[in-house]
Amino acid sequence: MSLYPLQLSSSRALHPFSSSSWGRDFLCFPNATVNVNSSRTTIARVYAMSSDSSSSFRMNLNEYMVTLEKPLGIRFALSVDGKVFVHALKRGGNAEKSRIIMVGDALKKASDSPDGGLVEIKDYGDAQKILEQRTGSFSLVLERPLSPFPIQQLCLMSDLDILFNRGRVPIATWNKTILASNLQTCSEGGGNSGFVMFSPKFITFQGWKLLEGQNGDVNSKMQKNILSPPISQLVCIFSEEKSGDVEWAHGSFPLEEYTKALDCSKGELYYNHFLGMRYSKITEQIYVGSCIQTEADVETLSDAFEKYLLDVLGITAMLNFQSGIEAENWGINFRLINESCQKFNILMINYPIREVDSYGMRKKLPFCVGLLLRLLKKNHRVFITCTTGFDRSPACVIAYLHWMTDTSLHAAYNFVTGLHACRPDRAAIAWATWDLIAMVEKGRHDGPATHAVTFVWNGQEGEEVLLVGDFTANWKEPIRAVHKGGSRYEVEVRLTQGKYYYKFITNGQWRHSTASPTETDERGNVNNVIVVGDVASVRPSIQQQKKDSNVVKVIERQLTENERFMLAKAARCIAFSVCPIRLAPK
Repeated sequence: MSLYPLQLSSSRALHPFSSSSWGRDFLCFPNATVNVNSSRTTIARVYAMSSDSSSSFRMNLNEYMVTLEKPLGIRFALSVDGKVFVHALKRGGNAEKSRIIMVGDALKKASDSPDGGLVEIKDYGDAQKILEQRTGSFSLVLERPLSPFPIQQLCLMSDLDILFNRGRVPIATWNKTILASNLQTCSEGGGNSGFVMFSPKFITFQGWKLLEGQNGDVNSKMQKNILSPPISQLVCIFSEEKSGDVEWAHGSFPLEEYTKALDCSKGELYYNHFLGMRYSKITEQIYVGSCIQTEADVETLSDAFEKYLLDVLGITAMLNFQSGIEAENWGINFRLINESCQKFNILMINYPIREVDSYGMRKKLPFCVGLLLRLLKKNHRVFITCTTGFDRSPACVIAYLHWMTDTSLHAAYNFVTGLHACRPDRAAIAWATWDLIAMVEKGRHDGPATHAVTFVWNGQEGEEVLLVGDFTANWKEPIRAVHKGGSRYEVEVRLTQGKYYYKFITNGQWRHSTASPTETDERGNVNNVIVVGDVASVRPSIQQQKKDSNVVKVIERQLTENERFMLAKAARCIAFSVCPIRLAPK
């Protein structure tokens, strides 16, 4: 049985909506400029940008811009995939003083001259140009990794390992059109012949992407959201500093603590938008995954199955929980996606649910499952998607299996997470389950407790505190509270869904808590009131919850036979109340 409870220095930093900037605290205010006074006389300006900004300059959600004086104090590394990233920071250098640049951040753009315009860093040569200038201030646009960067791996690499390659990386290819050379395959018709070469360190990122994609196919996207290794083989390291005069470091924090924190985070999921759409097959009719980014993704889902899996049909309907604002923040053109769905005769249903909103997920989940059931009843092959594919979309599938197929929540959760790497809100599903059952029970629950409520009294230390209410043998059997330290007293009681009245008895006096909601009865008595659980609705209203010092947790347990019947009935009532709805493409 489970319980679920519902500094900046003299550098200038520009940072938009930092959703994936782990390890740093940023000041982000939409359309605002904030002056931050430091301990010195300098002032740092922090800007945040929004989608409606009039500026033509745009950055991704995990990018930031910082302006530094020369020398920068950064040692860069070039990896085999063509990426230039921060390899080390000079002790006491300008980059370290900025307190924003971290090892592992990729260099995306830089000033072409002191106080000049920004140019894209495409390869090693572009990065070398910004290091040639000896004076002035330069702006750098860097990209924070989408998962914690394994700095300890850099420490295990010796400079000798890098110098041994002397800027050359072995590459094998079976596509003779990739390289402009006179090398030819030994057999024109064999299809399996190729050649091996050494590529210079000036290999471009575009060239590496072409090499990576030469053997790609649609099945490569049917993965469990496995992310690429954060560190590729290094080709070389370079900086503006002379190697013998500088003490390089990987940050101002103890490496042992960083490594320990990384070990603790193993198993965590990190969304990498740049890997493209990822999806997994759950059943013959249900696929779940991350957001559709391009028109090509729609084409992949629609007809690629016919091409690669022969007799299996493509996706005919999409259930999307991503909001328009989310899509815009990630640079997704919603209009083009919808037009592409119409082109391929795919029904697109958008039902936005706020990300990381457990209460909103709980309230909207019955309607989501109802939509999914209606689509499946029409023999649609459905792709359920949200931004990351980690939370909202798999939660819908788990709830469908739990409510509509009489599968336990535990079994449904393990089944879906075993096929698709995700971390759905299990507590929200449990909350929504009891809300559905309450919809058909009409306030009378005859089964075991559904929620655990911790009643809290904040008084004075040394008091004798008792809890009494209509759930304690109709006000006749008070329960002694446990002193938790200071002025806090707690009583945990397991209750079924419903509305309850209660009070506290402190040193023999009946009192109500001012930190929890109250109601006055017909006799003029003021009692505290608590509503445990809620009732599911076809059109849920997401209202702000009342402030309450008490804590309510949902209980996840095996349902009784009567509860299972009630759940199936309520879920189907919601599904077939979704009317009128046209479940066919326009």
